[in-house]
Amino acid sequence: MVAVNRDWSPFVVSAPGKVILFGEHAVVYGKAAIAGSLDMRAYALVTPRTDGKARMVLPDIDVDITFDCQALPRLSSEDLSHPSDVEPLVPSTIAIPEGAGRTTVLTFVYLHGCIFGEAERNTGGFTLCVRSLLPVGAGLGSSAAFNVVLSTTLLKLAGRLQAEGTSASDRKLINQWAFHGEQVAHGTPSGIDNSVSTYGGFLKYVKGEPSVSLESSHALRVLITNTNVPKSTKVLVAGVRALRDQYSSVVDGILDSIHSISTSAAELFQATNTVSTAALEQRTQELIRINHGLLSTLGVSHASLEQVREITAAHGLASKLTGAGGGG
Repeated sequence: MVAVNRDWSPFVVSAPGKVILFGEHAVVYGKAAIAGSLDMRAYALVTPRTDGKARMVLPDIDVDITFDCQALPRLSSEDLSHPSDVEPLVPSTIAIPEGAGRTTVLTFVYLHGCIFGEAERNTGGFTLCVRSLLPVGAGLGSSAAFNVVLSTTLLKLAGRLQAEGTSASDRKLINQWAFHGEQVAHGTPSGIDNSVSTYGGFLKYVKGEPSVSLESSHALRVLITNTNVPKSTKVLVAGVRALRDQYSSVVDGILDSIHSISTSAAELFQATNTVSTAALEQRTQELIRINHGLLSTLGVSHASLEQVREITAAHGLASKLTGAGGGG
């Protein structure tokens, strides 16, 4: 007998986007990256239903789809070789949209199936409406913020959070499922986006290791420019992987250099008593220039990004791509 829990009130979940300062692409291969959360967030309003259906509304990407909760598959993470293999398990009654809505539907089916796979209760149904201040495909973690709010919502509804998502164990669980959602969307993500979105703040991240919070008394002013050129993280990551497969020793050397930049930046940011603000800004700009050059060598820059770099350089500023590159 499955218990139906209809005694709950509407609630709101939010999660921030992110900006990567150093370490893109190298972080996929176990190298260090430095990233911080933004004050631009994704927001989810969750309201109860009594018809046993789950409605997901994402006005920003023109998605409005209703699922019959009982018809959705019950899964465990071991049922699939990879989360992105979930598509054949989507019920035939569900029309999978094209474009950005495609991965959101596949991610919902996967996370709902796994999180409720062993749950002893269901919700009676719910409506999930997500709005975001984060532009899609711009390298600011819009996908990760969505996956964090979706994972938090489903874990809460399934009764699997102990402290409403605020405890260390809750956040670890949210981050774990948000990462699986990122796997559905991006194939082989590093995990940095969902970690920043889950924990917030400013951190150093190495794949497979606990993130390290970076605290500095110096404030850095960062200008984020959107080229409005859409890109695919999955395609760009796959491109670097193919290049590494062909020229492993060369690409590994580039990735090691990017790792050194990230670790140098982490040490620099935490040297609060020995480095002046002026020196911090100068050395940070030097690291930014070098990091962008290495990323460009990996083939993930774009003409629009190089135009921004040239314009800012003319004003004495250093610029680099953030996120996967290729636009954004």
